[in-house]
Amino acid sequence: MGYDYTAEHIETLLDHCREVGILTAPGFWDAPVETLRGYYNGIGPDAWSSRLRRLTTFLLRPFELAALPHDYEYATAPRTYLAFTIANLRFAANAMLEAYHRHPVRLPLNREQIQEARRFAAMAGCGLLLATVCQLFGWQGYKNTKVEV
Repeated sequence: MGYDYTAEHIETLLDHCREVGILTAPGFWDAPVETLRGYYNGIGPDAWSSRLRRLTTFLLRPFELAALPHDYEYATAPRTYLAFTIANLRFAANAMLEAYHRHPVRLPLNREQIQEARRFAAMAGCGLLLATVCQLFGWQGYKNTKVEV
């Protein structure tokens, strides 16, 4: 596919994915780094220019953790609406896991924890919004993507 993310960048993302304990499609953890590198396009659809995807990925860096397994799933899953929906649900769940990893909320909520809870809610909300955008507008691109076996 010709994306320009280095193998080192993908390995860093994989290490962080393991640390956070993300949800993945079958085969993700067994896929070679070069294979994942070939699937990963950053954040945004293939229809966008690489420059726009690079900018979007930079602005939404915290969600790269959710985007890597999402792109793997988009490239390898069956072209069914159910598989498409499951991929987007995993994106949402992984965005929530990353939000909690960055902003863990502990009870009881004191003033400091309330601030952390707000940060968590903001990041989690953005992740859910991204997953919803994928679900609402990504079906056409998903079903037209060539499945790799």
